Amino acid sequence: MNDLGSRSLRRVRGLALIGCILLPGVAQAHVKWFCGPIDGSLPPAPLGQVLSPLYFTCLVGFTALVAVGGGCDALIARFMPGSATVSPRSDIIVDVLVRVAVAIYAVCLWRDLAVVLWADDATGSVLTPEMVDKDRLVGLLQLSIAGMVLVPRLSLLAGGGLLTLYAIGVARFGLFYMIDYLFFVGLAVYIALGQPVMRHRLGLMSWRVSILTGSLSLSLMWTAVEKFLFPQWTIAVLLRHPGVTAGFPFPSVATIAGFVEFSLAFYLLVGRAVLVRIAAVIFSFVFIMAMPEFGMVDVVGHIPVLVIFAATLLQGETHLQRSFRGPVSSISGSAASVIVRYVAILATLMSFYYGLHAASVWAQGKPVRVSQPSPASAQRVR
Repeated sequence: MNDLGSRSLRRVRGLALIGCILLPGVAQAHVKWFCGPIDGSLPPAPLGQVLSPLYFTCLVGFTALVAVGGGCDALIARFMPGSATVSPRSDIIVDVLVRVAVAIYAVCLWRDLAVVLWADDATGSVLTPEMVDKDRLVGLLQLSIAGMVLVPRLSLLAGGGLLTLYAIGVARFGLFYMIDYLFFVGLAVYIALGQPVMRHRLGLMSWRVSILTGSLSLSLMWTAVEKFLFPQWTIAVLLRHPGVTAGFPFPSVATIAGFVEFSLAFYLLVGRAVLVRIAAVIFSFVFIMAMPEFGMVDVVGHIPVLVIFAATLLQGETHLQRSFRGPVSSISGSAASVIVRYVAILATLMSFYYGLHAASVWAQGKPVRVSQPSPASAQRVR
C-alpha cells in the first residue's frame, strides 16, 4: 500500500476512534433539551461554512466505513442466511414493550418528570422535555393515553391521542421544529395498527416495526444534520459538559458527532439482519452511557427512542431495509449501493433543511436574520 493510501486508512481509523469517544457525550443527547431556549428564526450556518475541510474529511472517512459495513453485512448474510428469521413471538413481545414504554412515558409527561431544567417550576412539557407550557387539558390527554395504550381495543384512540400531542407541538412550535420528532408519528401509527379490527382489514401489519425504525432513523439523521447547520447548539451543551469532548475543539466535536450519528442512523435504514441490530445496540449503549452525565431529562426523554431500538433489535431486518436497500446482494454491489444512498440521503436532507427552514420562517412572518457569527471563535474554548 502506498503512503497516500496508508495515510487515508489511518485517517479513517482515526475518525472512527474519535467518533466512538465523542458519541456517548454528544450524539445521543438532543441538544435542544440542554442548550436553553432557541430562536427558530435564526438561519442555519452558510453552506460555505458547513462544507469545511473537516466536513469533507469526515464525509470521505465515514462513507468508506459505511461501504465496509455494507460489504461485511452482505458477506454475513451469505454465510448466515437464517439470521433474518424472526420468531413469531417477537411481534407479541415488541407490541407489549412498546405499549408499556409509551404508557410510562405518558405518565412521566403528565407528572412533569420530563421538563428541561431551564423551564419554570410550574411549567410542564407537551411531548418532549423542551416543549414547555402545558395546560391542564394536555395533562389529562397524556394521562388518558397512558391508560388507553395498554388496552389493544383502544389502540386507535391511543394512537390518535399521541398524534394529537404531536399536532399541539406543531401548533405551538411549528412543523419544521417537529420534524425532529417524527418517531412519535411512527409510534402513533404503530399503536393504531394494533387495533384488532385493523389486523383484518389492512395489509400493513407486517410493516409496523418498519414504520417505527424508519421514523426513528429519519429523526436521528435529521438531528445529525442539525449538528452541521446549527453547531452553536451543540457547542452550548459542550460548554456545560466540557469533559465529553476528550480535549477536541468544540466545532470539530459537533461535526464528527454529527457524522457518527448520521452513519448509525443510516444503518438502521439499510442494514441487514446483523448490521441493523448492531446499530440499534450501539445507539442504545451510548444513550444509556450518557444518562449519568445529562440526568433525568435524558433518562425520561429517551424512553420512546430506547423502546424503538429494542423493537429493532428483536425484529432485525424488516420490509423497510429490504425495500430501501434494493435487490443487490453481492458484496461489492452492496458496498457501492450504500455509498450512493449514503451520500444521496445526506445531500437531500441538508438541502431540505435549508429549504424547509426558510419556508418555515417565511410562513411565520419572521424576517430571516443575518447568519450568526461563525462558531470558529469557540475553538478557543477547550
